[in-house]
Amino acid sequence: MLSHILVLPALYFVFAETDWLGVDAGPAVAVIALQEGGRKLVQLPELEFPLSVSPRCTAAARPESVSITIADTRETLGAETLQDAPTVDVSVRVSARQLAPFALQGFCVDATAEGDSITLASVLTAQASLRCVRGDRRTIVFAAEPLDIRVDCVRSAPAAEPVVD
Repeated sequence: MLSHILVLPALYFVFAETDWLGVDAGPAVAVIALQEGGRKLVQLPELEFPLSVSPRCTAAARPESVSITIADTRETLGAETLQDAPTVDVSVRVSARQLAPFALQGFCVDATAEGDSITLASVLTAQASLRCVRGDRRTIVFAAEPLDIRVDCVRSAPAAEPVVD
């Protein structure tokens, strides 16, 4: 009987501490009114994306800035904002003019139903970069996070309370 012995050298992984940027995003909410029956494309209103940014520079470095870009909107967080907490919450508003119309055929066209909601998953991306400073040397780390949009349908305006004199 033949036997084979295979000897492999031990594998070791050494991970050096590196700069790191984490981005988490909640969905933006768009409220639209009843659409015409044959309408296929819907122009969404201005959207606000809630983001949680977690920058980390190595021990020998300090965060200088974080830049966040969604569509053509850019927000920059300075060093004074980043040094106080390990996570920074920020909202990024994206103008309706920067959003292409979305195909929502058959959504929000029935006048009798109320409260429909649909999630458009990963339709935009938040691009972020962290700049770390070590003496006279700077490094940049990038991150990307897909963004969802929840579209809520409102078919009727709330009734106004009668005024009694």
